[in-house]
Amino acid sequence: MFTLTTQIKQQIIAHAQHIPNLEICGFVHGENDTIPAANIAENPKENFEISTEYFEETNVLTPVTAIYHTHWQDSQPALLSPTDINNSKASKIPYLLYHTAFGQWDYYDPGDIYPYPLTPNPHSPKELEYYLGWKFEYNRSDCYTLFRSYYKGMLGIELPDFPRGDIEETISPDWDMFRSNFDALGFRQLEADEPLACNDVILMCVTGDRTHHAAILLDPSTGKALHNLGEGRLSELFMYGGYWVERTRAVIRYEQKPGLLTLNKPCGG
Repeated sequence: MFTLTTQIKQQIIAHAQHIPNLEICGFVHGENDTIPAANIAENPKENFEISTEYFEETNVLTPVTAIYHTHWQDSQPALLSPTDINNSKASKIPYLLYHTAFGQWDYYDPGDIYPYPLTPNPHSPKELEYYLGWKFEYNRSDCYTLFRSYYKGMLGIELPDFPRGDIEETISPDWDMFRSNFDALGFRQLEADEPLACNDVILMCVTGDRTHHAAILLDPSTGKALHNLGEGRLSELFMYGGYWVERTRAVIRYEQKPGLLTLNKPCGG
């Protein structure tokens, strides 16, 4: 697991001070070393790009632990962009950002079940509290992120991520991430008369007409459930019933299939 040490911070800050009005970039390797890279983006004041050839050469000699870059303008957020998150997922390499004007850092690790590792989570992934209070950010910390993280952390079931773009895609008639994928992953849709069980996944349509939201049922006797609903919200517990039942399109359940892990079914608290 990558750790953002004081030594790494100092090296990135020194690199940024040397080139103050561009987005600088480079690699972290090992525990405490960085390697600067040329920013070959067409507009290096606004974006960064590293030569694929240079990355491959560097990675062969000293395997890359993380990729870093900076923001320097007040108009830029001290957050990794959706493009950064997608590139991190595609490369399976953590991405690190330093905002020189704000003195703030952001970090994302596609292999970590917690989407904001620089903000300490005091709970264990085996505790329900671990999954509460996550800021919603589409593709980084959305309802499917929470779903995947809960299933891995609480149940030991690792589900793949799926490429996602802008949140507006979820209301497109061509977008159907949930229904298109989960049968192959060991889930089956429950019949209308089947009783619900803990850790069933509720697929809903909250806006538009596509199935675009997932929640995890924690206690079928009370309706206690977990979800990360949308912009401006934090992951939270809610009572499944009434409005949410009306919005439900399907309930799916993980079941053992050949070549898949067996689901140990503890309820989520």
